[in-house]
Amino acid sequence: MLSASQDKALDSLDFDSADADAFSPDEDGASAACRWLSQWMVVGLVVMMGAEMVVRSLFGWSIQFSNEVGGYALVAIAFLSLGSGQVLHAYHRVHFVENRLSPRGRATLRLAFDLASLCVALVLAAEFVRFEWITWKSEDVAATSLMTPLWVPRLAMPIGALVLAWALWRTVAADWRRLRAASNPKES
Repeated sequence: MLSASQDKALDSLDFDSADADAFSPDEDGASAACRWLSQWMVVGLVVMMGAEMVVRSLFGWSIQFSNEVGGYALVAIAFLSLGSGQVLHAYHRVHFVENRLSPRGRATLRLAFDLASLCVALVLAAEFVRFEWITWKSEDVAATSLMTPLWVPRLAMPIGALVLAWALWRTVAADWRRLRAASNPKES
């Protein structure tokens, strides 16, 4: 039996144009916080690169740590933005396959793909947590002038993978609701 909101959501099912529909989860606090942090890291990188260019051209010397910090920031941006990209539908879908399927087939395909993605994200998260633990216990530091403890920049990898897994879990739940609605369109 569908509620009024689910009935309205069923009417709005549109698999051909946008990836988002009424069943799609909204961006939650964890994804939004990681997105916000990633955005500010991009701003910080731009400022740091600008300062590096000014210092090199005016004074002929370099900010020695800019390459190291920039590399750490790029890794953090890549991993921390994964969950937000999932819930905001930033990733590509193969629509030429989906367009040949019925609404139920599309919903089934989405559920299967998102379940497989969730499994991969969980395995990656577990491995990144294990890798982070090993790095922290070994007390490794970067062989640079900053001597950064390597667990610090690597912390973005398990956090990003866990936020992605949470976003995929919420997406799978939405896919299940979408499949149930597509399977029982006349149920009231």
